[in-house]
Amino acid sequence: MKHNMLWKVACLVLVTAFVLSACGAPAAPATQAPANTAAPAAPAATSAPAATAAPAATAAPAATAAPAMVTIRWRTRPDNQAEQDVYQKISDDLSKQLAAQGITLQYDPAPVTGYEDKLKAELSAGNAPDIFWIPGASTADYATLGVIADLKPIADKDSNFKVTNYYDAPMKELQNGGHLWGIPRDVSTLVMYYNKDLFKKYNVDDPAKLAADGKWDWANFQRVAKEITHPADKVYGFSMSNWWGLWGWFVYSGGGNLFNADRTACGLTDPGSIAGLQFMSDLFLKDKVAPAPGIEGGPSETDFHAGTIGMYPNGRWMTPSDRANDKFDWGVVEMPKGPGGNATWLFWGPYVMNAKAANPAAAWTVMKALTSADVQAKVAALGTNIPSNKDKAAVDAFLGSKPPADNTPFIAGAAYAQGEIPLFTGNWNDIVNGQYQPNIDKIFAGKASVADAAKAACDGSNPLFKK
Repeated sequence: MKHNMLWKVACLVLVTAFVLSACGAPAAPATQAPANTAAPAAPAATSAPAATAAPAATAAPAATAAPAMVTIRWRTRPDNQAEQDVYQKISDDLSKQLAAQGITLQYDPAPVTGYEDKLKAELSAGNAPDIFWIPGASTADYATLGVIADLKPIADKDSNFKVTNYYDAPMKELQNGGHLWGIPRDVSTLVMYYNKDLFKKYNVDDPAKLAADGKWDWANFQRVAKEITHPADKVYGFSMSNWWGLWGWFVYSGGGNLFNADRTACGLTDPGSIAGLQFMSDLFLKDKVAPAPGIEGGPSETDFHAGTIGMYPNGRWMTPSDRANDKFDWGVVEMPKGPGGNATWLFWGPYVMNAKAANPAAAWTVMKALTSADVQAKVAALGTNIPSNKDKAAVDAFLGSKPPADNTPFIAGAAYAQGEIPLFTGNWNDIVNGQYQPNIDKIFAGKASVADAAKAACDGSNPLFKK
């Protein structure tokens, strides 16, 4: 009751104030002048001429308030200092460009080793960046956990954003279930890097010439690997890491698949998968053209840089290391054709938005800027990535980034590549890293036959799929 009486008194005071104000001031004009322009004075009534009055002083325009600045923290996983420096420069430049919109960027890189472990810990603690890069295969895991934002609602309202500006394979995966989980930062096909000097030294057919003649297939790949191999010189024709992307290529090249058609079961026991894994096993254990594989970026890769490996399959991200470390003439060629036809991967990784980003609209603006043709051209010129934006300027910047002398094998493979797979029907880490990988490692070590290892991988993983 007391609150009601006080409210009535307050209302009476406000009404009285409005009445007094109305009586003592002229009515407002129908059209108001802009806030920073003085309203013109009403014309005086015509009378006898009078001394010309000095013009009224022009009111100074009101100062335009600077926009409140929003800081967007973002992250990539640079492979080396040169790449990190390029991204830092991009971040600094975009901060200047977006300042007028009230946006500043804070680049927060993280190292390759333990990248996702660090990211997941930050997401759990609530202090992860607003925008971060993740591997394409991990997209489903982050989306399922609910830690990345569905961008479709904001993208649908942005007439300047077009999904067709990017390669179809990653965009198809990112739009799974009618969502949009990110924008691709980069793509890369798998190619065969090779040491031209070793091929010349041992008078072995050049893979690029074989490819041009339509003869770059499993048989010739195996043959030149044997011809390059000279154990007394500690030289081998081939090497690779035990990373799933590389042994997975043998699976697809043989005509197999990592999963069944709807990705609800293991595909490693398919005849084509067995054929591919057997061919891979023979290179190591029967033909002995390759030393035992190590971890990604480990001894197998460093041996290639040291000049003792003839051929090494990898993505575009290895190019900066070749430029910095290789003291020999090197090049790239498409992957050799297997029984399953031409096969390669289209690896990709998106920028995604933290589901708890405080300023989604500003973060979206930054994501678009980071994947623009202009920015991707700068990254492509470094040689690390193939632009995911298909704009001609970005692609031309990539093709002109040398060495290698010929970059077209990276682009050519995109026409038939299998896109990196985010597994929405199960947890990629549990299935591929937890069940497939230990059994593939047994093949490399000679501790299990291909058939037994494939069966064990499928037996262990099939209960983990969502049916």
